[in-house]
Amino acid sequence: MLSTLLKEPLFQITTTLVVYTAVNRLYKKFNFFLFNPLILVTAIMIYILHYTGISYAEYSKGGDMITFLLGPATVALGVPLYKQIPGIRANLKPIVVGVLTGSISALISTLFIARALGAGRETLVSIAAKSVTMPIALGITEILGGNDKLIVLAVSVTGIFGGAVGAEIMKLAGVKSRIAIGIGIGTASHAGGTSRAIQLGETEGSMSGAAIVLTGIVTALIAPFAVRWLV
Repeated sequence: MLSTLLKEPLFQITTTLVVYTAVNRLYKKFNFFLFNPLILVTAIMIYILHYTGISYAEYSKGGDMITFLLGPATVALGVPLYKQIPGIRANLKPIVVGVLTGSISALISTLFIARALGAGRETLVSIAAKSVTMPIALGITEILGGNDKLIVLAVSVTGIFGGAVGAEIMKLAGVKSRIAIGIGIGTASHAGGTSRAIQLGETEGSMSGAAIVLTGIVTALIAPFAVRWLV
């Protein structure tokens, strides 16, 4: 009976959400990068799957239900963008330049570096949208014909890295503008970096949130052309 219960998608989803909630509270309390839910929850769930003997194929049946919710989540990203319209209008030129520069450089540098390291075509098209938030990155990767598992990994690593060291890199670079810090973090490392930007201040957090949406739009428009020319 227990083995049957473990293979139920609803039980697996519940287990994942319970683990995430506990780890997220731990991360908020200690603010230690290794407690980042993307890192720790993944590690814990891998151990649980291995210990219980649940295959990834079985676990992904429940994961598909959660993936389905990424569609509404993508639409919901328009809310922070709408709230920041006054700030965006007041700083439209630097924001547009920052997002365009960041989006294009992230996409092109990813393809060039991966190709220089010997990555094949499937890998290249699968990681091209790594600096975009997960729902949009999955959509772009599907259109490009990439591997959804690779883009999930690439987006997760990018977000974790941006959340861990993004603010510190901005500080070392001498960036003092709160708007620039927010736009830079959000453009380079989507939600993972934005979680850190919110801790820096309201301006940094809101601008980073707006950058997530704008970067997603820019990347969705240029990714097919960049892949066609560079891959």
